[in-house]
Parts: sequence; C-alpha cells; structure tokens
Amino acid sequence: MVIFAILFMLIAILNIFFPAMGWHMRYGWMVQGESEPSDAYLLMSRISSVIVLIVFLLFFLPIIFS
Repeated sequence: MVIFAILFMLIAILNIFFPAMGWHMRYGWMVQGESEPSDAYLLMSRISSVIVLIVFLLFFLPIIFS
C-alpha cells in the first residue's frame, strides 16, 4: 500500500513539473510530424494534478500511516 502511495505521488508530481511528457506518452505517438500540446492543455494538466495530489494527501495518507 505504501509503494502505491509513493508511486501515485511521484506520477502526480512529475505531471505537475513535466505535463508535456504525459501528453507525448498518451497522444504524441498518434500524431505524425511535429506536434506539441497546447498551453491550455498543459495548464489544465498541472491544475488537475495539483488537485488530485491534494485530495490524495488529505484522504489517503492518514489511512495508510495510521
């Protein structure tokens, strides 16, 4: 359970700092030629990762470490 928590937090933190990496892994391989995610996609990806990380920390960490 602790390994899952660490992995989940690591993925969320990576997505906050490097949201384009997630876009390339999910959509970039489908596009031929040069294509980059929009600024709006990057912003929303960062915001959603921060929200998910906060919710995870508030609800699941007390359960794991109790």
